[in-house]
Amino acid sequence: MTRQQLNIALRAALMSRNVHQVRALLATYGLPAFANAVAHCSPRVAADALSLLPQDNRNAVLRHLPRQLCDSLLPLGIAVTTPYPTRRMRWGLLTWSDAAARIHA
Repeated sequence: MTRQQLNIALRAALMSRNVHQVRALLATYGLPAFANAVAHCSPRVAADALSLLPQDNRNAVLRHLPRQLCDSLLPLGIAVTTPYPTRRMRWGLLTWSDAAARIHA
């Protein structure tokens, strides 16, 4: 399937609000092809497509999109969510320091 055909299939799934079809397109054609199809949509259509995906898949697609599109999605409430920081001990100057404790302090 070409990018144009995938884009048409994505728009058809969005018009019918078929969540399973949007997720099936991502699973069938893979992350790079799906992200490429979303990247060629308007920000409103891209936000609609991303809103139908689970959080993990949404973050993965957002990481493959161009920066300009990601910036235009911010006012629409779509952004990459970062997981909670993990506690790591790191070696400082002669002592151990807890990097996560500094973030929460």
